[in-house]
Amino acid sequence: MKIKENPKGFWHGALLLTAVALFMKVLSVGYRIPYQNITGDIGFYVYQQIYPFYSIAIILATYGFPVVISRLISEKLAKNDYDQAKELSRYSFYVLALLGLTGFLLLYAVAPLLSLLMEDRQLIGPLRMTAFSFLIMPGIASIRGYFQGQENVVPTAWSQVTEQSVRVLAILTISISLVAGGADAYAAGTGAALGSLIGGISAFILLVVLRYRHEPIRLHSMKTHFVRFFGVARRILMEGTLICVSALVMVLFQLMDALTIVPGLMEHGLSSIMARETKGIFDRGQPLMQVGTVLATSLSLSIVPVISKASAENQKDFIRNKAGLSLKISFVIGLAASAGLAIIMKETNVMLFKDQSLSSTLSVLAFAIFFSSLSMTAAGVLQGVGLARNAARYAVIGILVKGLLNLILIPLVGINGAAVATVIGFAVVAGLTISAVHLKVGLMPYPFYLMRAVAAVLIMSVTVMLLQFFIPSFLSRGLSSISALAGAIAGGLTFGIAAIFLEVFTEKELMQLPKGEKISLFQTKLKKGA
Repeated sequence: MKIKENPKGFWHGALLLTAVALFMKVLSVGYRIPYQNITGDIGFYVYQQIYPFYSIAIILATYGFPVVISRLISEKLAKNDYDQAKELSRYSFYVLALLGLTGFLLLYAVAPLLSLLMEDRQLIGPLRMTAFSFLIMPGIASIRGYFQGQENVVPTAWSQVTEQSVRVLAILTISISLVAGGADAYAAGTGAALGSLIGGISAFILLVVLRYRHEPIRLHSMKTHFVRFFGVARRILMEGTLICVSALVMVLFQLMDALTIVPGLMEHGLSSIMARETKGIFDRGQPLMQVGTVLATSLSLSIVPVISKASAENQKDFIRNKAGLSLKISFVIGLAASAGLAIIMKETNVMLFKDQSLSSTLSVLAFAIFFSSLSMTAAGVLQGVGLARNAARYAVIGILVKGLLNLILIPLVGINGAAVATVIGFAVVAGLTISAVHLKVGLMPYPFYLMRAVAAVLIMSVTVMLLQFFIPSFLSRGLSSISALAGAIAGGLTFGIAAIFLEVFTEKELMQLPKGEKISLFQTKLKKGA
């Protein structure tokens, strides 16, 4: 049976997800900049040391477990088995409650050991406050999965917006109050962890209200069949973990940095305080990377159900075309974003964080955007064709490579070693995942036109460098801001025109994208004018 599809439907969905994700990422970056400005590089270092642990709890509640729960519930609803669907919803909460309690107790108990590994005993308090996030994860994940299983994503969307908005407001309010009262960076970090917890609690309360309004819970009918319970537990934990590993790659890279950078810098010869401050400056690159990979994140989420359906119906050409175009977009946009950010990094650093410290290091780190974009998109394809286990395995390999290179390079060359390790780690993941996609679907026949894309990026790079030459950004933060923004706008426009003129994308590809007819028409006029 041939798949009937609106060729633009997938890309409109990806564009919508991109817009929503971009809003969330801008909000995420938006609070980190004033937070760094308020608490300084040491304060930012403290926050980034505990942030990976909070992110793990949030990703578990957002990506892996709700997806699996929704899949289990939708299977029962498809058979009109409403009672078992309700039972699955309850069992999923029980399973995640046990998991969340374990996560909380584990992080709370090992906080002193983690602080010892990080060479900073003052991190015990912030780490223990972060541990409480694991207690609200089960409720959030199970209710999101319940609604998503009924193809209702509105509660999930509202809860995400609520969590992030309240969290940002709480973090900034608490940090400003603490710093104004004379508190140190570690107290501010504990306050930021509390602010994150408040955001999660607000999302949980909203979901509970929506869940109760949708269908009141009846306590007297809650019997547990242990055989079915353990079957549900096995599926949730196994499938959810596989999905989560790919989503956690960037966070686990940050966790490797949290555990190894300060000890490595001290071995390199820096004092304890200098090592922490340097780590705080290095962490400026993390929010910039997150914004740079937002398109790839949306593509990876959008492509899974589309390719899953095509895989079930054995539509090999369809899968190859969708996978090829997704990877091509990630290559083109990822390379342009990496190169452009690397060129304007000094100005961006001053604009956002007041000074140009470690700008060359952050420029190297910018190229992780390119490889992480490719790896996330390829991982989405692998999940769609039923190879989620492979995607998780390659992610683990990349994380181990990153950690090993940190241990080797940072003591030898300092903080630049961490940037190089990040780029190489993501390159390993990208190489392995793309190779696996090629072996599965056969990418070679697809018209990638990679050299045309590279040429468009080179044209953009030269344009931005020439523009910077005429704006003396070193004179003030204001001029740096003008140079960074002008460079980003000019670079984006130049790259877009160059990509259209060089026909990086074929007419068939353009017609699958939103506004593809207008872009194709503009490309035709541009070629005729030339």
